Amino acid sequence: QDLIAFVMQLQCTLLDIHALLDYVEILYPLLASLPLKPMHANPTWMGCFTRNTKVCESLYFAGVVLVWLVCDEEFIPQTMNIIHPVQL
Repeated sequence: QDLIAFVMQLQCTLLDIHALLDYVEILYPLLASLPLKPMHANPTWMGCFTRNTKVCESLYFAGVVLVWLVCDEEFIPQTMNIIHPVQL
């Protein structure tokens, strides 16, 4: 059982490192100078939650597949494409 717990922790740590390297090598440069039109989506990224509409838009243009914007409806810009609103 100790070996199973060790392997589980190792996998978790390696996934964290992989995510951090993806951010530093791919996403951060895109966020530093956003393209004029959305990048091709990277299907290996899970996405994220944010409360900031500017962060949501930036991640969309950087090619993040799924971004969940958590906010009241009146704060969402009219130009933002909402696929499926959810009531909390």
